[in-house]
Amino acid sequence: MVHELVEELERLLESGHWPEALERFSGLHPVDQGEVLDGLPRELRQSLLAELDHSVVADILEYLEPEESAEMVGGREPADLAQVLDLTDPDVAVDLLQQIPEEKQQETLEAMADAAEVTELLRYQDDTAGGLMITDYPVVTEATTTPNALDQLRLLGADAEDINSVLVVDDQQRLVGSLSVTRLALARSSAMIGDIMDGTVHSVSAETDQEECAKVIQRYNLSLLPVVDGKGRLSGVVLAEDLMDVVTEEATEDMFRIASVGGERIAGPLSNSLRSRLPWLYINLATAFLAAVMVSLFEDTISRVVALAVFLPVVASQGGIGGTQTVTLVVRSMALGEVPRRLGLRLLARELALGLIHGVALGIVVGFVAYLWKGNFTLGVVLGLAMLGNMLVAGMFGAGVPLLLRHLRMDPAVSSAVFVTTFTDVIGFVLFLGLAALFVDRLV
Repeated sequence: MVHELVEELERLLESGHWPEALERFSGLHPVDQGEVLDGLPRELRQSLLAELDHSVVADILEYLEPEESAEMVGGREPADLAQVLDLTDPDVAVDLLQQIPEEKQQETLEAMADAAEVTELLRYQDDTAGGLMITDYPVVTEATTTPNALDQLRLLGADAEDINSVLVVDDQQRLVGSLSVTRLALARSSAMIGDIMDGTVHSVSAETDQEECAKVIQRYNLSLLPVVDGKGRLSGVVLAEDLMDVVTEEATEDMFRIASVGGERIAGPLSNSLRSRLPWLYINLATAFLAAVMVSLFEDTISRVVALAVFLPVVASQGGIGGTQTVTLVVRSMALGEVPRRLGLRLLARELALGLIHGVALGIVVGFVAYLWKGNFTLGVVLGLAMLGNMLVAGMFGAGVPLLLRHLRMDPAVSSAVFVTTFTDVIGFVLFLGLAALFVDRLV
């Protein structure tokens, strides 16, 4: 659908039918407007954006990733950009400002009508609770009566639709509890908030990492997570839906990094793709030469039993696939906080057991096929044992490498796959050809 809209608008704009194009574009939801703009050629995109009201642009920015927002409006003059950001939520403005040069960031802040809240949020790293929190969430004091609290919610108007609870603070703005909107609405009119609130409330500091925030939200099934300062005073809240989007995106980025395509977009510049992929291809080439060197050590054995060369790809590919499966599972589980450090050894034992089972199952099959194909029972045994050993290696290193990298405070997603592939290739070749060298007289 979006692809068709992009083609339609591109055709209208290029043919000069601007009023019709603007009318068609204005009828779209901001989510679709953002996708359409992203699909248009840069020149047409900027021309169309220049024709839109600041309020329309602000609505679109609410649904874009920070990088996309910066690409679309980051080139505007600071005064013009400030007018757009004044109409967005503070957290959206912060995300965009973090993508532009510091000098322009400061000029834009100076031009904004009310930059105090945005400036405060810019103090925090974008992957912390402070960087994710919003500050315009309903708060009442414990001394407030229920009618007054309901009146405060009514003042929010349409913004109150998605609110299912309010936070409660004392007279010094320290967080003391929370209260569901349903319970508030059903409470007697004479009740004080402090008497009906839930005093058990979970909170984090502004410096708490987003992954730790996600664990707290998942553990206690929260819809929001209050953020407090060192004195327990409420600073803002992190919404569960925003945090889950961030964590899911982070896990997806980990998958991209495993494949060495991190930060790359399918329609992005060719230069970005080259910078993302080519260095890792060179690294993989170096490891391939290492495997080739190991194979060259057994040239005499291969020259005596040429059939060994036929089965080398079988051993390497199965080990590589098994290792990649394990790496992908482990890295994604780490990104989602499902692998605490205390479970590292248990995970390693589990993957070794799986590797053993896979090795036996595959070893029997490849050994039987080799025997039927080449008519040599010893060749089948050698190939089967090599497959068993390599699947054990795949399980051990597929789980062990990410765990080790995490222990060393390195990103497991960046280089795990390269290391594991190298280990499975090299050790697989050595196992297969080493066993073949031991029994070469029975293979001839």
